[in-house]
Amino acid sequence: MRLARLTQRKQFLAAAEHGRRFRSSAFSVQVRDATGEPGRDGLKLGLTASRKVGNAVKRNRIRRRLRAAAGAALSEQAGRACDVVIVARPQTLTAAFQALIADLSVALDRARPAGPGRSSDKRRPAVPRSAPAKS
Repeated sequence: MRLARLTQRKQFLAAAEHGRRFRSSAFSVQVRDATGEPGRDGLKLGLTASRKVGNAVKRNRIRRRLRAAAGAALSEQAGRACDVVIVARPQTLTAAFQALIADLSVALDRARPAGPGRSSDKRRPAVPRSAPAKS
């Protein structure tokens, strides 16, 4: 399955600024919900691999692996209107392909915007600490 692509810098920046993030050892994912935009009907994918990741051969291999993993992991989510940006890390080359697929599936599931009955903040509430006893 071929996913639509993010092509403009402003789309990548919007996902980074307004999207939700998920980090794994092999990559970082930013997901921005685009349901309210007119004319949007599906998922768009953007891939980033900087020179910190490796030379051109390694970066291209990383992008090919991530594109294939995204096609497998996001195929059932293709109708959902959102932008997904995957920022590669050097571990993407050595990670197992099935682990990439599983991490991408988890990333999209966790990055969903909070709906009815879902809490937007998954952190535990702060527990007040008692003052130290004075003697």
